[in-house]
Amino acid sequence: MVKEEKEKDTPKKKSPTKMQEVKKTPRKTKTQKLGEELKATREAYSGLEDRHLRLRAEFDNYRKRKEREIVRILEYEGEDIIKVFLPVVDDLERVVKSVDGNNSLTLDSVMEGLQMILDKVRKRLAKYQVEPFDSVGKTFDPELHDAVLVQESKDHGEKEVIEEIDKGYRFRDRIIRHAKVVVNK
Repeated sequence: MVKEEKEKDTPKKKSPTKMQEVKKTPRKTKTQKLGEELKATREAYSGLEDRHLRLRAEFDNYRKRKEREIVRILEYEGEDIIKVFLPVVDDLERVVKSVDGNNSLTLDSVMEGLQMILDKVRKRLAKYQVEPFDSVGKTFDPELHDAVLVQESKDHGEKEVIEEIDKGYRFRDRIIRHAKVVVNK
C-alpha cells in the first residue's frame, strides 16, 4: 500500500496533448501574418504586372503589323483595276496609229473600232459591279444628280431631268459619280 500512496503522491508525467503542442510552437504575430500576406500580394501583383506588360507589347506589335498590312493593301489597291484597263489603252493607241498612218480608213471603220473599245470598257466595269444609271426623264434627285443647268421646258415636268451631260455611276450600292444633268424649272 505504501507503494500505492507513493504513486498517488508523485504527480504523473502526462504526455503533451495536441493543444499543448500547438501552444509550444511559436505563434505568428499579427504583424508577421500581414507581412507574409503583403509579400504574397506583391508577388501576385508582380506576376500580373509582367503579364500585363507582355500583353500590351503583344497588342502593340499586332496593331503595328495590321497598320503595315493596311498601308500595303491601300498602296496597291488599284493595281487589279489598272491591269484590267491596260488593254483598253492599247486598243485606243492602235486606233490613233491607224488613223494617223492610213488615210484610207473611213469614219465608219474608226467608229466601229471605238464602239468595240467602249463595249470592252463597259464589260470590265460591269465585272467590278460598276454600272451606269439613267437620269433622263427621271425626277431630279440630289443624291444621284448634280444640276449643271436649269432650263424651262413645257414638254417636261417640274424638276424633271431633260438632258444628261455626264452619266452617273453606281458601285454596288453606292453612288461613285453623280450624273451631271440639265433640269427643268
